[in-house]
Amino acid sequence: MYNWIQNYTRVEYCTEEEPFDFSFARGADFTGRMEPQPQPPGMTALAQYFIAAGVWLSEDYYLSIPMRNEEAGKRVLEEVTPHFAEVRQYGTDGVVTELVLKQLKPASRELFLAASTDALPVMRDLYRHHDTGGWENAVKRTVLYFTVNAAELVPYEGEEMKELQTVLRKLYFEPGGSEFALTPLGWHLDDSLEHSRALRFLAGFVPYLTLAVNAANGEVISIHLSSKEYTRQILLSEGRPRPPRRSGHYLYLDLGRKLVYAVDLSKQGKLESWNDLNGKAKVYHAAPDGDFAQFDHLTAEPIPGGVGLLYDTDTIRSMIEAINLELDSF
Repeated sequence: MYNWIQNYTRVEYCTEEEPFDFSFARGADFTGRMEPQPQPPGMTALAQYFIAAGVWLSEDYYLSIPMRNEEAGKRVLEEVTPHFAEVRQYGTDGVVTELVLKQLKPASRELFLAASTDALPVMRDLYRHHDTGGWENAVKRTVLYFTVNAAELVPYEGEEMKELQTVLRKLYFEPGGSEFALTPLGWHLDDSLEHSRALRFLAGFVPYLTLAVNAANGEVISIHLSSKEYTRQILLSEGRPRPPRRSGHYLYLDLGRKLVYAVDLSKQGKLESWNDLNGKAKVYHAAPDGDFAQFDHLTAEPIPGGVGLLYDTDTIRSMIEAINLELDSF
């Protein structure tokens, strides 16, 4: 393996999966829209870094920027938000913790195309082409994870970029930062990535970088940026989802992570596809210390409204088979 990739991966053996965390669905409270700001006369490296995807990849692209640090947040308010027609603020207890930026101004798009800050080569390297069709690929893939050995990468030089790294570090990792991901385009795992401008730049402010790679063709699907080292969790057999269980005219399907699908068989016909599932079937969040053998949907809490769960084709097929099999004897 390449010397800029760690030659080990931390492994954690688990007897039970972490319960699914739905705190993201509650999120921060919407505190209001900012008043429209005058059109800026130019574009800084910080603005070009954040705006690149909106210019090159999609007009509907929107930004979500954490506001964990007051000094760095001030830079965002001065240099980035004026380029957008709509800026929403979210927070808790009167403190703004996140900005959501939408509708890049036409004049700012032109400014981006005319500007040539030190951020531009980095973003061009991150998005080596602008075809995002692969992002909608629903084909099941085997993904391999490789942690970057940042010490083996040549540091990215330039005072403007060092300043940008400092601002991004404060926004995402100081204090209480956790993780987020970027989706590169045109990246493949080979030794040339050691010289990637974007990878070298990210390594200058991100504690841990992990590449998610399609095992079939070596395509880099995403770059995980985290304050903690990537750990591969291996679920032991006793922690795997339990077989379906019948309770009265309800069938319970264990989805893992304390999630249970409850299907009312009295209102369900045979399924040809998952779209045939009765709309009243619900996913419930079992108690953290609960046991699937004692699960009862009448005392459990449904997952928050508006939250959708994605299932791979094997999971969908097994659930359809389980429901149809139970209907045969219902």
